[in-house]
Amino acid sequence: MTDQGTTNGARSDVTKTVRALPYGAHHGRLDLTRALPLATPLSLLIDPGNACNFRCFFCATGQRDLLAQVGRPKGLMPVALFEKIIDDLSMFPNPLKSLHLYKDGEPLVHKHFTDLVRHAKQAGVAYHVETTSNGALLTAATTEAILEAGLDGIRISVYGTNDREYAETTRSPIGYDTVLTNVRFLARRRDETSAGLHIHCKLLTKNLDATARSRFLEDFGPISDSIFVHPVHGQSLALPDFQKTPDTERQVCSEPFIKLAINFDGQVSACCADWAMRAIVGDVKQQSVHAIWNGPELHKFRMLHLAGRRFDLDACRSCCYITSLPVENNLDAVARTLANRYADAMAAD
Repeated sequence: MTDQGTTNGARSDVTKTVRALPYGAHHGRLDLTRALPLATPLSLLIDPGNACNFRCFFCATGQRDLLAQVGRPKGLMPVALFEKIIDDLSMFPNPLKSLHLYKDGEPLVHKHFTDLVRHAKQAGVAYHVETTSNGALLTAATTEAILEAGLDGIRISVYGTNDREYAETTRSPIGYDTVLTNVRFLARRRDETSAGLHIHCKLLTKNLDATARSRFLEDFGPISDSIFVHPVHGQSLALPDFQKTPDTERQVCSEPFIKLAINFDGQVSACCADWAMRAIVGDVKQQSVHAIWNGPELHKFRMLHLAGRRFDLDACRSCCYITSLPVENNLDAVARTLANRYADAMAAD
């Protein structure tokens, strides 16, 4: 088994080569310098709920005192609000490239999660409907429901390669073997039902050594379509021990130009990394997603980035998420050109 290669091979063949790539890379890339402004977002995140069954030490959602300090609300998205958002997406001229049912919490905590998936798939508003999960709640019944609903992709975050690491990282009673067993069942039933689910497994560990890497590849390689391995990292602004020096070289973050993130309560963030909800540009309870995408608040947010003033924004000032973005998403060289395009587009509206 290797984590290098470019092809997948048969899913049932445990000797298949698994692609090593970040989640989403299997969808391909777009030349943003030519494509912007976008009439339709490339992707949209909808958070089914920002609660989680884990309390990971590196994640803002696991820090109750921190969440209280920033005043972040907690809850699950009402099904009616989700359905309204899906209806809104029909206003765009094209389907989204991907609809991601995840942001700050564990999506499977929402008891109607599979109903949300089914509704989104039936509406046909996105080419891919995907989610991210820690895998602990992937019971047999949930697995069957997810496959029946037609989910296109799932990213499983794996927090170590033994029970001790899991306990230290997640601060929960769930261990490594539980998650591995759940994902194995998911992969087996996916193959048996010929479902089109792409399984991506990602190892995040503070003890990334050759032993951990080898065990992860041996255990999860045969049941994954793609994998990724790297040391655990902290969320932007979440924990001082994990904060990186902000990227002062790249001036323009591509996120507000290609996607939106809708929080469980309908407030819309300009970026998926906005865990503290400081980059709010609209509210789908009051506006359509289409209106927010083309609206003045997001326009002002984008123009500050294009003017090299992202440090004026509270949500972006100390954020290190920009350091993880692909090199092809660097818009600095065309910032002035894009500013003129966006100004013209806003004037035309």
